Amino acid sequence: MELINLAGLLLLALLIRKLVWCLRWLWCYYRGRETPAPISFLPRRTGETFDAHVRRARTQDEEDV
Repeated sequence: MELINLAGLLLLALLIRKLVWCLRWLWCYYRGRETPAPISFLPRRTGETFDAHVRRARTQDEEDV
């Protein structure tokens, strides 16, 4: 039971971290300032993985045309 509570707290902390980033992004966007770099759900991962997927999808779309 304690393990489930610990996992729940960890998940809650990760969700709050992402929510704070989203609110900061919106605040910067609507104020006309530079928006913060995207963060992943897990702290040690970077946005480079997502950027690579986007680049790969764009090149595939360009090749299909």
